[in-house]
Amino acid sequence: MKKKLVRTFSLLGLSTMLLAACGGGTASSGDEGSMSDKKDVVTYALWDKEYAAAIQGIADSFKEETGIEVKFEITPWAQYWTKLETAVTGNNASDVFNVNIPRAIDYIENGILEPLDGINVELDKIPSQYLESYTGADGKLYGIPKDFDTNALFYNKTMFDEAGIAYPDDTWTWDTWRDVAKQLTNTDEGIYGMAIPPTWQGGYYETIYQNGGSPFIENGTKSGFDQPEVIEGIEYWYGFVEDGSGTPIELITNTNSNELLLSGKVAMAVDGSYQVPVLFKEDFGNEHIDVAPLPKGKERATTSNSLANVIFSGSKNKESAKKWIEYLSSEESMKHVAEAGGIIPVLEGTQEAWVAAHPDKNIQVFIDAVDYAVPLPGYKNSSAAIAIEQDLINQAWTGEITVEEASKLIAEKANALLQK
Repeated sequence: MKKKLVRTFSLLGLSTMLLAACGGGTASSGDEGSMSDKKDVVTYALWDKEYAAAIQGIADSFKEETGIEVKFEITPWAQYWTKLETAVTGNNASDVFNVNIPRAIDYIENGILEPLDGINVELDKIPSQYLESYTGADGKLYGIPKDFDTNALFYNKTMFDEAGIAYPDDTWTWDTWRDVAKQLTNTDEGIYGMAIPPTWQGGYYETIYQNGGSPFIENGTKSGFDQPEVIEGIEYWYGFVEDGSGTPIELITNTNSNELLLSGKVAMAVDGSYQVPVLFKEDFGNEHIDVAPLPKGKERATTSNSLANVIFSGSKNKESAKKWIEYLSSEESMKHVAEAGGIIPVLEGTQEAWVAAHPDKNIQVFIDAVDYAVPLPGYKNSSAAIAIEQDLINQAWTGEITVEEASKLIAEKANALLQK
């Protein structure tokens, strides 16, 4: 087992540029411990300290009921994957750890994850697209989704009120979006209608999917960036920058969308449900900001990620680890997580408490978006392909090359990786 893991894991080479969706933005420091050989101790590696705090009571109850202690091993997002790779290579990873959709396929194909045959979880209450993201080519399930995120349009109500413009709603189209962004822009005061970061998740991937395109085609074996629907989707997103209603790259590079919203420098921004506790815990955000569905292009779509609990295939405590995942995946545990208001639990029927944790905000839109949510790409080498996009997209944003030129170069480079 160890020899196989050492040989195969080095193939991953996954970039840390991937966003920490589903609460990944709230990482904490900590040292990742070693895999325990005690049957009454389960080690659990994760990066989200707020999630760890939310489930500490669950871990305490689990110990009372089963006699099994859970040891949390919290590592900041920036170091999490590197530490995990080292631990796996040394056959010393935590019994249970968190993964996300973009990384899942590489972990599954390299034999790092234990198949979860016969696990006692209400799988019929978990959206099928998330289960599929953690299912291997052998048809076996390797991860139990625990939460999910979707994207929506955060907006400054006060700016809309002062301009006499109705708030965004589900009737908005791309034309409405562009027109309102122009009306709410005041470059003399440094205010822009839209925050337009040159990023994939929460950025141009949203408009790619809304335009009927896909960054990966032919079951992930080929890049879709040279397809007209993809190029047009990116051009629409960049169009806000071109017409002056979107943030210039020098501004959005130095200040993120949250900061621009909270400082009143942008009227609208696309972001994930994981930003809800960040934006609405601030007095300014609570008073001035709300959220609406993403405007509709050719079709309604949003990217979506889901974190999963997985078991290390080299674990000596697989049965105890499975019991811990089952306990975390119960309706009672997920409702408890929802009440904390940080992340959206994946189990249907448990999300109402998350909505109730932020009264007077239209955050139900994030849950409704599951109906048209597209999971983040999770194909062999897709993470590496995504990693090459940033430099070329930045060149398009600065005007060095056109969006079409950047897209075709991305396709060329990505195809070389995807065909390996």
